[in-house]
Amino acid sequence: MRAEGMATEPQAVTATRSGHESRRRPHSTSPCWSELDLGALGHNVRVLSSLSPPGTKLMAVVKADAYGHGAAHVSYAALAAGAWGLAVARVQEGVELRLTGIRAPILVLGYAAEPELPQAVAHDLAVTVSSWQAALGLAALGDCTGRVARLHLKVDTGMRRYGVMPEDAPRFVEALRGLSGARLEGVYTHFATADEPGSLAYHKQAREFDDLIRRLQDAGARPPLVHAANSAAAVGPLNTSYDLLRAGIALYGVQPSNAVRLDLQPVMSLKARVGRVLDVHAGDGVSYGHDYLAETDGRAAVVTCGYADGYMRSLGNGKGEVLIGGRRCPVLGRVCMDSLVVGLPDGLEVAEGSEVVLLGPQADARVSAEELAERAGTIAYELLCGMGRRSERLYVG
Repeated sequence: MRAEGMATEPQAVTATRSGHESRRRPHSTSPCWSELDLGALGHNVRVLSSLSPPGTKLMAVVKADAYGHGAAHVSYAALAAGAWGLAVARVQEGVELRLTGIRAPILVLGYAAEPELPQAVAHDLAVTVSSWQAALGLAALGDCTGRVARLHLKVDTGMRRYGVMPEDAPRFVEALRGLSGARLEGVYTHFATADEPGSLAYHKQAREFDDLIRRLQDAGARPPLVHAANSAAAVGPLNTSYDLLRAGIALYGVQPSNAVRLDLQPVMSLKARVGRVLDVHAGDGVSYGHDYLAETDGRAAVVTCGYADGYMRSLGNGKGEVLIGGRRCPVLGRVCMDSLVVGLPDGLEVAEGSEVVLLGPQADARVSAEELAERAGTIAYELLCGMGRRSERLYVG
């Protein structure tokens, strides 16, 4: 059954539909590829939806090409699993989703430049506003096209990026409600420290926003959609769900907070092949700069994945480990643009063409996004966004 607001699904999904989800293993002939488990994504949508009070809708955040997972496929899978709408960062991202046939609500969370506004209105994208100039521009477009521009007012309760200040918001809301070519559909804020449940800043932001919503409610000016909670806030100690939960990183199977562990399933795996098996002798240097010098004789494998495929250069010199035959193999020397070299443990039989897992499970082992990001000195968000930029994507489930 097709979810409401959906059209024909993207055709590249490697899955059959015969009344149940298919987990048929996809096959790639590429040197490097990513596998995206849409069944896992659907599971995560349902887990996150269960965290909110009845009546709270889930908005799947699919900006940055769905955190590197492929925005169109993820959007269709999320909507099919029960998501109400989608959130993107830029107008063009929303337009691209509309062109695939998606009719579900789409909210642009980020800055919309004036030349982009006609596209936003033409494709029925809800636009975040935090300035009167942007609101007037959208309303004027609504008037001259016969459409209604949909607006969400952002309130800066402490993130210090975009948004009107809480004390100015009631006046702003009243003015927006008087525009003829636009409709104030929502008001929202964004938490800076929701992944730290004990954070005073988080509690202060939540309190200020809640006070504002009560004032709007008392004045009869509360918009239909009020939202504040991101993935981390959904599992936090405060009830900040309101009408929408904006689910981002948790949608992709990454834990949003160290304080709580959810039953999430990772969606992305990154895989490559062994391009060569070689002997490395004591004293041999490996890869650019010879940062690594072998202390003993051993074997190594060249892996057909590099930083152009999103495997970060900072994972070189032993920081990163890949899986071959279910065993961990350390990265030797620097990660190159198109390849890297790993050491092979004794007794591991490896041949040219053998599968290598750089992110995800193999046999009884797993390399998680959280682990890899920590080793790289970054966060899972950045890691996932960069992976698979060049590689083939295969979808299952």
